[in-house]
Amino acid sequence: MEKVNISKHIGKMCQQYRLKNHLTQNQVAELTGLEPRHISQIERGLSKGSIDTLLKLCDAYHITPDIILYDLLSEETKKEISIYEEKFKKLSKRDKDSILYFIDYYLSK
Repeated sequence: MEKVNISKHIGKMCQQYRLKNHLTQNQVAELTGLEPRHISQIERGLSKGSIDTLLKLCDAYHITPDIILYDLLSEETKKEISIYEEKFKKLSKRDKDSILYFIDYYLSK
């Protein structure tokens, strides 16, 4: 696997999911109890924060930490993981709810 800057990757993913959830950095700060400045530093790859910080951000974005960290895994490991499961996990909460609604609808027939 090509060497990846872990801090930049985590920052990019956090920003991506913040935007998918239509949140500002200030709104994320309110949800997590973190300083907006710290969220900005994480998104710019200047800090990757602690595991506690990652969990707070994941709660705010309605995702699990594996979504943020998935691309840091080796290609061999990625192949062992169901592609559809991972794609689903990367969706916004709204998109997940829509898909689950249709699945429930078709399964209830």
